Amino acid sequence: MLLSFTIKNFRSFREEQTLSMLASSRQPDHEDHLSSIPDDENKALPVAVIYGANGAGKSNLVKALAFLENLIVRGTDLRKAIGRRPFLLDNYSLNQPTELTVQFVEDGRVYILGCRVNDKLVEAEWLSLLREGKEIPVYERLTNGNEEVIIEPGPVLKDETWGDHRKALALTKVGVLPNQLFLHSVAKSLREQDQGPVLAGALRWFTDRLTVIPPNAPFSLLARLVTQNQSFTDFAGDFLRKVATGVDRLRVDTTLVDEGMLAGSNVLNMIEDLPSGESASFSNPDGTELIVEKGEGTKVQLRTIKSEHLTADGVRVTLPFSEESDGTQRLAHLLPALHAICQKPGLFVIDEIDRSLHPLLAKGFVRAFLTACAGKGSQLIFTTHETAFLDLELLRRDEIWFANKREPIGATDLYSLAEYKVRTDLKIDKAYFQGRFEAVPPIEPQSPDWVRQILPFNP
Repeated sequence: MLLSFTIKNFRSFREEQTLSMLASSRQPDHEDHLSSIPDDENKALPVAVIYGANGAGKSNLVKALAFLENLIVRGTDLRKAIGRRPFLLDNYSLNQPTELTVQFVEDGRVYILGCRVNDKLVEAEWLSLLREGKEIPVYERLTNGNEEVIIEPGPVLKDETWGDHRKALALTKVGVLPNQLFLHSVAKSLREQDQGPVLAGALRWFTDRLTVIPPNAPFSLLARLVTQNQSFTDFAGDFLRKVATGVDRLRVDTTLVDEGMLAGSNVLNMIEDLPSGESASFSNPDGTELIVEKGEGTKVQLRTIKSEHLTADGVRVTLPFSEESDGTQRLAHLLPALHAICQKPGLFVIDEIDRSLHPLLAKGFVRAFLTACAGKGSQLIFTTHETAFLDLELLRRDEIWFANKREPIGATDLYSLAEYKVRTDLKIDKAYFQGRFEAVPPIEPQSPDWVRQILPFNP
């Protein structure tokens, strides 16, 4: 479970801003949503919906979490810059580091992981366990001006009561590249069974629990699940029938592809870099997926998603999935998240959940998640402009967040509805449009009357 995510000097986030998934003790409603936290009287929320005007910074929060995930899971090439994006609208921030800190729960432990990076290197990195309100260091890392990396192991790595971390402890003496996180080095250098339980748990949260879904995410996961997981295929077909998309069932057709047909494509370069004996998949924008198996020879397969419809007389008609509506495709792409998150605890972060979806369908998706997963440690964070979620019968006030760009500097502020005193009978969506919680586009005084009636200008 995610407990909090703090961002400083990343894209539109200039000053330190925190998205908290801790439930407010002043909000008594929807207590069935809450999950317990080890050794803590606080409770964790299952949902956070983030509103804001275009350009306010909603998507930048998603990008910040994806950036941290990428640093840990994929790392940075020695020859490349880290690729962070600081706040660009003042010279001071441009030359300051980006700082990201995440607090999460995995395998009964509460972790605090943070890093401070500039354009070229990781300035600092820290990992701690939180127990009974006290931080117990796992390790701390600092890179000095000569790009020399110093990693100081903490009590967790040194004390065997926390598990066998001898190989990770030895790795602290070897060091790590200046532009890579030590936690990535652990994942790259040691097998999971050699990492030690604490470090393995931290890595597991990023590799197995966290999934970030951008608005234009490819459909490779969908194709793979339909091919390999009958439980998901049945679940997806049932869901698509219930919401009247017209799709009765999904299936995947697999065909062999001649390497000659790939001439001139980037896939050939990726195939060449693939080690012998391994396999990989490459997604295409149309939802198809290339599966490459490299052995004595190279075998390339093409997976294509198809949708089956039933006519009135019971005849099955198969269509390319790419011919379905954008809304049906978007919904089908979100179904792996809903299915997986209900099977085991995880965090899905979805940018623009309502993209191409009818408001009732988007709301139904979130309601289905809450019905099946709330209170079980699974979480869903999403951005949207759709006001259907501003419903206190569906969500708690501390589950509704706003991203607002403050003028004149144009930096993002992040805050929740729980910070406002609102009546229980207040129509939250109407109050939001009226600008009561800000985070809406400003309307100039000279705008037409009909525009000002929708979003009143507040001078």
